[in-house]
Amino acid sequence: MIMLKFLLVGSVALAGAAALPSQSQASEWGCQVLLCLSGDWQGTPSCHPPIYKLIAAMEAPGFNWPTCPQANSSAAKFEKYEDCPSGWQAVGANSDRPGMEQERNICRIASDRLSLPVVVKNSGLGGNRGDGSRQVQIEIDGKVVAATIQTAGNDRGHSFGNGPTYYTIPRPTRGKPWFIEYDEANGVRQKSWFNLNMP
Repeated sequence: MIMLKFLLVGSVALAGAAALPSQSQASEWGCQVLLCLSGDWQGTPSCHPPIYKLIAAMEAPGFNWPTCPQANSSAAKFEKYEDCPSGWQAVGANSDRPGMEQERNICRIASDRLSLPVVVKNSGLGGNRGDGSRQVQIEIDGKVVAATIQTAGNDRGHSFGNGPTYYTIPRPTRGKPWFIEYDEANGVRQKSWFNLNMP
């Protein structure tokens, strides 16, 4: 982080001497944004003005994310969900219905692929439900998570054929859903995750 700050401060000063004022200001703001978002911007008062400016600008039509050319930074990207646990697949709630575009907000694994360290536990969450599914608890990486067991093709309590049986869990959301990629002083590409929650 210190190396990144040193690189950006020096680069912005050099760029300012050669660029037009408007270009220099845009580059400086983009570098301020990168520096602040790669650290604790909410807890750094000097970061509040450039990030508040960013949040306000995001509401305007035609907004372009301010980048820092000196660090080859990207525009920010948004990923709402964490990756699913190893072996699990991210799917939508109606993934068995072809042609439907939907948010992949569920993690799913076929019952025959469920293995240690994932252990099914007794639940007490209501057992069988009206749609033919069953509520259980699963221990994944030391955490107990509510899960559903359901056979593909079940609809309103009726089973069509012998479709595969899956375990599904809600896909966890990220506390920091935005990220920027940039080059550090040694040229290594880095990814910094952040949120834009007001302090």
